Amino acid sequence: MGRALITLTTVLALISFTGCADNKLLRAKSGNAGSTDGPYGIKEMVVSDMSGGFSDFSYGAVSSYPGAYATISGLGIPTHVKGHWSKNPESTTDSPVYYRIDSVIDSTLAFEKMKALNNAYENFEPSSASVQVVVDKAHLRIFYTFSCFNSYDDCSKKEGSDPNGWIVRSPTDLTDVVVLFSGNGESSLTPFPTSPYDKRIIRAVNVGETVVSEATFQDMDSVNHQVTDQIVLPTAFSVIWRKKLNPEAGFSDWQFDNYQLAGDFPAQDMMEESIQAYRNAMVGYVKTSTFDIFAEEDNLFITYSAACLTEKAGERCKVIEDPQKRWRYFDELGRYALVLFEGKGEQFAGE
Repeated sequence: MGRALITLTTVLALISFTGCADNKLLRAKSGNAGSTDGPYGIKEMVVSDMSGGFSDFSYGAVSSYPGAYATISGLGIPTHVKGHWSKNPESTTDSPVYYRIDSVIDSTLAFEKMKALNNAYENFEPSSASVQVVVDKAHLRIFYTFSCFNSYDDCSKKEGSDPNGWIVRSPTDLTDVVVLFSGNGESSLTPFPTSPYDKRIIRAVNVGETVVSEATFQDMDSVNHQVTDQIVLPTAFSVIWRKKLNPEAGFSDWQFDNYQLAGDFPAQDMMEESIQAYRNAMVGYVKTSTFDIFAEEDNLFITYSAACLTEKAGERCKVIEDPQKRWRYFDELGRYALVLFEGKGEQFAGE
């Protein structure tokens, strides 16, 4: 009973605090995204709060603290953070490192820390608040600050205002912050599938008079995905396509050969190994990738391919030939593609 009462009291305090008159002092209207160990690229960084709102700190290239700045919609007590970021190598012989995080934030503790900072100063009256996202390799921290600077503000604190030692100095030792979150994400030498660095989209490609009319991929969790969906790795497929036999005829007189085919893909570890080998063979910047479905007559192809550009505008990157012949150039796609499946369909009578 006592524990339930304490929990209810905490929840009511949070609700009343987020709705009180000085809510403007708590809700951050500005945000920073930066680092403490050199350049990074932040492609996704979403922090959600108790109200159901969120702020996006995907500010792109950052290289220092506090880093890039932007106004935000008014972030309250944070509850969750999800993001992807990367660090480019210092040497051209090294590979980039990719990071991701998807973590719950202790909103009760965050609330107490924000309140402690809000009530800490003797004479300084905060007029605005900032939330700062700071990366250091896989380590991610979220700061909350009023940007009180001793050089032109009276930042003296009330005696006993911080018994828990939550108020600390910023990485540059210029102002006070409280750390609302500190945790480690995952790291990888290859982009995480379906992340902003490796979006894998199912795409149907029409070749001449041959059109893919239906296509379904099944993933490792037996969930079905359709054309334009994202998928990490498919395990099985079902495709229907048709070829127009008399394109010169009027719409009502068109005739078609109809084909269908269903099957399984290679083992997932083998498929992912081949995908990474293909991506590493590209000399340039790999962009969005696709699982392509196309057919020629009764022959069905399912491939993996990626857009790749160089530093020269409009120039496509070179692809190193594969000794195992796992990928080749397809005129139908206008680029090199990794062959995942090739086989003949079964003809059936259409409507």
